[in-house]
Amino acid sequence: MIRLGLVTLVATLFIGSLLYYTLHRLDLADGEQREKQASQAAQQRAVAVGRAFASLSAAILEVDVARMQELLESAWRAEGLADTMVIDTGNRVLAASNPAYLGQQMQDAGWSFIRAHSREWVFLDEPASGQERVTVFEPVVARGSTIAWARLSFLRARGEGAGRTQEERLQLVGGLLIPIGAIVAALVALVMRLATARMQQRIKSVVVEAMAEPQPESWDEGAMQAHEATAGAGTRRAR
Repeated sequence: MIRLGLVTLVATLFIGSLLYYTLHRLDLADGEQREKQASQAAQQRAVAVGRAFASLSAAILEVDVARMQELLESAWRAEGLADTMVIDTGNRVLAASNPAYLGQQMQDAGWSFIRAHSREWVFLDEPASGQERVTVFEPVVARGSTIAWARLSFLRARGEGAGRTQEERLQLVGGLLIPIGAIVAALVALVMRLATARMQQRIKSVVVEAMAEPQPESWDEGAMQAHEATAGAGTRRAR
């Protein structure tokens, strides 16, 4: 019984470890896929908002530049939007959601390259651990010419909608250990019974074979004397 319990415990723990490892690998793969999809969706939303804002900016800038700043300080909002700027072709910030940037020169890395190519640009970086920033540069076009640039930055937390946590995996595996242990115990007991029955059958076969072998002929005292007398008479006649 002790052997049965020990074998069952070891087998159950081994199966539970394999199950946890499998769940962990599946969760990692699922988490990577979810993160990739979330990042792509965030970029698509950022581009869509950037294009809409660039179109709106073109219409406003042709009428009144001051209204652009009023829009950013009041009504302009979007999901995950952290910062918005409008930069003129002379590299000066015309309007910004943070008024402290007004009138400053654009300092973003690669800005000269971006400005030299009048097209849409999307950049990804990680300003802090666990965060992803999507920065979109959109040309503000009026009458076929680029009159300004819109720069929008969006922030999102990495790992949003993640899969099972370590505690959830442990709870799931722990809940399965009892039925797994019962199944393993039943299988081990069956194997041990079969092995015992087979051993007993083998021992019985060996005993039966041993008992069936022919026994050596035994001589009693009378037969031994008669044999010796016969042998002696034969000897005397030979003489």
